[in-house]
Amino acid sequence: MKSFKSIHLIVLALSITEVPVFASNIFSIEEASKKGFIKLSIKGKGGYLGDVIEMKIKNLTNKKIDLKIEAGRKLDSKKNCEQDILITKTQEFFVNVNQTKTVNVFGMCCQAHNGSPENNSDYSVGKLADSSLIKLANFIDKNKYYTSRTAQQAVWAISDNNSLASISGEEKEVVTNLQNYVSKITGRSIPPYNITYRQENDRDVLGRATKIEGIFDYILPANCHATLAIYDNHGHLVQLIFENISHEKGAYNLYYTFRTKDLPQGLYYARMNADGHLHKEMKIEF
Repeated sequence: MKSFKSIHLIVLALSITEVPVFASNIFSIEEASKKGFIKLSIKGKGGYLGDVIEMKIKNLTNKKIDLKIEAGRKLDSKKNCEQDILITKTQEFFVNVNQTKTVNVFGMCCQAHNGSPENNSDYSVGKLADSSLIKLANFIDKNKYYTSRTAQQAVWAISDNNSLASISGEEKEVVTNLQNYVSKITGRSIPPYNITYRQENDRDVLGRATKIEGIFDYILPANCHATLAIYDNHGHLVQLIFENISHEKGAYNLYYTFRTKDLPQGLYYARMNADGHLHKEMKIEF
């Protein structure tokens, strides 16, 4: 009798431990698709950030299935000219037997120099992105930056190695949060200027820098005539800010705008000459 009770308790213990594990199993959409549990249709809605993907999921099993769409998953565009989409909002849900569920998916483009996705573009489920993009996607999700253009620039700062200066916008707190976070996870420094990229859905130049704005500070030890200009990496003049302007000695903070729309990406230099001699040089890269 004692032996029978022991066996009964062991069987009961196994039942208690096994059932919850099975019942609480949540599959990623990639795993469920690969195992043939679901049929997927993934379509773009047009645009490059926010609610940009419609995902239709059909349950092919004879049981309710629990699924997860992870922030940090990269959906692959089936058109080489259009950008892949980084999912920025985690969602968990279930699909009943024989049900087809439609889920709206939030994401951001992650190939700055490809075109903006068109409406009804086809996507595949893809894979999880690299660790830095996963961390950023979860940071966007946590702070609900789903429709923030500043957050979109932060994605491109990692996916396309755009300058951290491109993480800019009108909401200074959002800019600071995203610049500091991307700097932390990438180890890259924040430049002393802001870069503005094209925001419109112009398919040819979406990822092109149009202007750079910043403060050029300098101290002149004596009265002089000064010139400030921007040069490319070969020393060619590309933009004159001011020329041969009389200055009194002292400290200055000059706001400047560097027009970059028609210039190739690369390294440039803002150089100040005082009475014909180089006084200060600052690197600008985009």
